[in-house]
Parts: sequence; structure tokens; C-alpha cells
Amino acid sequence: MEDYVQSGYWTDETTLDLLNRHADARPDQIAVIDSVSRLTWSQARDAVDKFARCLDGLGLERDTPVVMQLPNSVEDTLLRLALKKVGLLGSYIPMIWRRGELETVIQILRPGALIVPRQFRDVDTLAIARDLRSQFVGLLVVVVGSAKDADDCTRISLDDDAMSSVPASAVAKEKQLGPFEATKLVVTSGSTGVPKIVERPEQQELLWGRGVAERLGLTADDSIGGFVPLSGGPGYHAWAGWLVSGAKLVLSDGFAPETLLPLIERERVTVVMTAPAILARLVDWSDLEKFDTKPLRAIRTGSANLPLSVARTAEKRFACVVVKAGGSMETCSFGQISIDDPPAIRHGDSIGMVMPGGEAQIVDGQGRALPPGCSGELWIRGAATSSGYFRDPEATAEAWGTLGPGGWFRTGDVATIDADGYVTLIGRIKEMIHRGGMNIFPIEIENTLAEHPKIMESALVGLPDSTLGEIACLCVIPTHGLKVTLEEIADFLRARELAEYKIPARVMLFSEFPRGQTMRVNRRQLTEQIVTKLIPTKLDNRS
Repeated sequence: MEDYVQSGYWTDETTLDLLNRHADARPDQIAVIDSVSRLTWSQARDAVDKFARCLDGLGLERDTPVVMQLPNSVEDTLLRLALKKVGLLGSYIPMIWRRGELETVIQILRPGALIVPRQFRDVDTLAIARDLRSQFVGLLVVVVGSAKDADDCTRISLDDDAMSSVPASAVAKEKQLGPFEATKLVVTSGSTGVPKIVERPEQQELLWGRGVAERLGLTADDSIGGFVPLSGGPGYHAWAGWLVSGAKLVLSDGFAPETLLPLIERERVTVVMTAPAILARLVDWSDLEKFDTKPLRAIRTGSANLPLSVARTAEKRFACVVVKAGGSMETCSFGQISIDDPPAIRHGDSIGMVMPGGEAQIVDGQGRALPPGCSGELWIRGAATSSGYFRDPEATAEAWGTLGPGGWFRTGDVATIDADGYVTLIGRIKEMIHRGGMNIFPIEIENTLAEHPKIMESALVGLPDSTLGEIACLCVIPTHGLKVTLEEIADFLRARELAEYKIPARVMLFSEFPRGQTMRVNRRQLTEQIVTKLIPTKLDNRS
């Protein structure tokens, strides 16, 4: 930590300091909006103070975890700051998770409170929260919004009338989390489905924000479209970039093109932060030209592979720059392309250079560093990385090799780093398909098939095979409901001169894929769905 401070990567500033700075400098400038609320920086600070007084009334000890499951909203955005103000560790859960995932997280974290909306679409989130409260003794339930049937819970709302009982006295300054403390607990399911709780130091978050602001050229004049769940990596970058730059943050709790395009037009959005799956649907939207998107100058995607064809189409249809990034909850970005990078970089395979404060190397199977251009596992460390897994030093030591500054986080990604420092991801080690002694990286096949006119999105997974060990199964979301066959896929890949062993053995059609909080395809769940579908077929064949 001392080295990070001396190098200038870490400072004694906090995200709450940034809120105060913007509220003092531009009190009447719009800070954040959603579908129902629109707050200036001065109003945002007042709301954070009010929320903090309400949270302080819960009587929780400092450093107590609090689980929050909210859709993208003004309340979600500001409660993150209010939790820091009262010294509570916020842990943010995606809305797509249900009771089973919540129960597991609560079992691990043992939080003091669970913050939920009254309802989200057709899900009775309050009923789930009440059920969990009955199971976990001492768990408090906080409901966001003016829910009239939640008298047995603490209520938090932007509506002053609904918060009339909130004390007027300020929260004690000593409760606020400091600049060098962990201030967030990020829950990530990981490849096995077992949640990992990643500690997020305050300075790591600020470094993320400064890095993304630098690569995107963010200023207070920008209007950022945070069109990805704020509970995932791209969402954290959007939130941190907003605070660092002082720009306007435009939020939506839905990510369909018919929802986002009117927002982009109405709010004069200049920078969109989203996920590849969402961008692919935007650029494929037939009515896109009906909307005025001229102010849009940059689109950033993260969390998953961005096919080159999607990036090129987006740049053409939106007349802006598209930049991609790659990373993990533990390490910030492995790489982030800059808006100043030339087309040769933006339209190539690289995900850019490591963000400021990050250090990367490529190693072989024995952990020995490899020279530029060689492929191996990507290891990351530095001021922009997590301080480890919450309450789990053993898992931390395993993931970083050792505790302390000498540790390198083992990303599990096969990659290269060229002589100029640009990182290129080849594939996930755990996702690699072992077919008869030959290795298939899904990312290569998926990138190639992104050019197929009938394919909106694809995901390649491995299925067990008694002869070859594994076979490749291609899962496809067709464009506009079209049908695509295995023969068409095989002909398309052969025409692009891919090796015969890389051609999938099976093709299955889907309307949607299971996804995690970053909108990345959950390949484990996808494989489980495939196996479930195939079992009756095998039984029928045997009979």
C-alpha cells in the first residue's frame, strides 16, 4: 500500500470526496437519472446524506456486510455511497438471481441487512426477502421505494414524505470508510457456481474510474449511458467513471433496443458502457436510424468477447468509436483499448493495454515468464487489483500464489502480450474443449461465426464423448428467429479454412442464453441445459 501511495496510484481521496467536489462545483448540473428520477449533484449529495442517516438507524456495527439487490436506478447508485458513509460493506447482487443464489450469499456473508425493491417485474422480491429473514436470525430487510405494505421493514425512498422518520442529525464522521479500506464486497459465481466474495479497496475503485475516464476521455460534459447491470464489472466501471469525471449518468433497468435507443436520443448520450450481447442487439435493430444518436462518440464493452463484426457494424451504424476491454472482478481490466488507438488496434484481436496501476505477464505451465508474443497464462497484480477474497486467506493465497505484494493473480486465461504491451486473449483454460487430443478455444469459433448472417450470438461448449473425450456443441441464438443447420455452420467454417476438428459436432438453437451479472454467458448452466435436453433423446434411441 505504501508503494502504491508513493507511486501516485493511491491517494487519500475517497468516492465521497468526489461527490462533495462535484456538488460544490456544479450543484445544479444533472448528476444521475433513471426512468422516474432526475437529480442534480446537490440533490444527489442530499439524498446520500438522507440515505446514510436511515442506514445508520439500523444499528449495525461498522464493517458489517450489507447485501443489496436493486435494478439500475438512482437509489442503487446513491446507496452505494451512503453505505460507505456509515461504514457498511456493500455487496451488490444481480437482479437475475433468485432465492437460491441469495440464500447462498447470505449464508457465506452473514450480512446485517438485505436491501431490495418492493417488486421487480413479475418477481415478488419483498416476499423472498421476508422468507430469508425468517431463516437467518438477525437479518434486517430494507425496502427501497414507497412500499405501503412494508411496515415490518425499514423503508428508503427519494420521497421525503416516505422518509419523515429519518433523524436529522448527521452520521458520525468516524464511521465513514477510509481511503485505504475495503469498501465493497463483490460476489461472483465463478466457473464452478460456488460464490467468491472479492474485496474491493476504495483506491482500487478510484483507480478503475480514473483508468476508464482516461481511456474514454470522459469529462463533466459527457452523458454516460450505463446500459449494463451495475452489479457486474462493466457496471462498476460505469459507476466509477461517472464519479471521477462528474458526467451525467443515464440509467435503465432494461436493456432492450426499444428501451435504450430513446434514452440515447433524449439524454444526448455521448458515451455508452455496455456488454457485447447488448450491443449486438442494438446494432441489429431495424429501426436504429429513426433515432438521433449523433452526440454518441464512444461505446465501451466489457465482460465478454466482442466479435469484430459487431464492433465494425456498431462503428458504422452509430458513427462513433467502439472500444473493448477484458478483465475480472479480482483484477480490474486485463486490457482496455483507448479511443486514441488506431483502427488497426480497435479492429484487431487485442483488448488493449493494462490499465494504470496494473502489471501483467505471460507465464508457461511452470510459472516462468515468457517473452513478448508467446502464449501462456495471463497473470496480473498491482494497485488496481483486489486485496483478496473476503474471510478466505486460503483461497486468496491459492489464486494469487502467495499472500503479500509478491503475489500474481492467476487469471485462467490464455493470452499474449506484444512488445508494445497490448494484450490479446486467446481463450479460457477451463473453457477449452479437448477433442481427441486437439484443443479448441470457443472464442475463435464464436468470433468467426459472428460474421454469419443467420447468427445473432453463439457459444461453444464441450460435451462428454466416450471416444474423443469431448465434442464441441454450438449453441446459437439465430438472427430474427431464422433457422440455421449444422451443415450450414460446417460449410461456413470450412470456407474460412478452419481445421476440420474445430467444426462442431452438434448445433442447438436457443432464444436466450443463461447469463451472469456481467451479461457474460454462463457456460456451466448452458451445458447443464443441453445435457437435460439430450437425455430424453438418448433414452429414446436406446429403446
